Amino acid sequence: MTESNIHFPLAVLLRDGEAICDAADKYAADLGARLPGGYAVEARTLLGKVSTGDAAQKGGAATVGTLTQEQNAKLQVVQDKLNGARDTAKRAFKGSDVKLHEEFQVGVNKPSDMASILQRARIVLTACQNADNAAALAGKGWVATDTTAFATAIQALDSTDATQESAKAGKKGTTADRNQQANDLYEHLLTIQNAANLQWPQRDNANTAVRSEFRLDTFPPSGGTKKKSITPPATPQTPGK
Repeated sequence: MTESNIHFPLAVLLRDGEAICDAADKYAADLGARLPGGYAVEARTLLGKVSTGDAAQKGGAATVGTLTQEQNAKLQVVQDKLNGARDTAKRAFKGSDVKLHEEFQVGVNKPSDMASILQRARIVLTACQNADNAAALAGKGWVATDTTAFATAIQALDSTDATQESAKAGKKGTTADRNQQANDLYEHLLTIQNAANLQWPQRDNANTAVRSEFRLDTFPPSGGTKKKSITPPATPQTPGK
């Protein structure tokens, strides 16, 4: 996944990016020779994409969270049906340890990931659907409607699990797109600032106002980019000290 080169809040990029784009539009005639054709327009377009992409990425995160809650609720239903089938089987097939362990997964509770839970539930469901087992289970209170409800619960959880995985993948894709667009916007803004810095150098006090419009003294914020730490050379020691 594309990593972000921006190490400060995205809101700052959008806020100051808007100001820098406004300044680039305002002083287009002065900066025309210093920037590639249509460069400021590209920056403005990227600004819109990053803003929209950020909203989409946050929306994707909310979707995954909602699905997780739904998934947990459906998982509880499956677990209830699974436990009910197991408890009934232990009464119906008392002493048949191998059958209980293999067909009804009694004592098998790990791994505890979603795929493994679903697999165990399907094994037990198949045992419940076996005609010979069904007759014995019915004698202990587990009837055909319980088996049908168990199958429905498994299908509902399986569908929710698949939907959540798709949502996760979509969220990753949305985040990658947003990061790439933000990186591109950041580079455009820095280039515009560099052109403005060359056009209106800091040494001339008359340029203070226009430099402020380009956020030359405030963007990027201090500490907003990763810098390699420089280890100062060791101080030479005087012999004998």
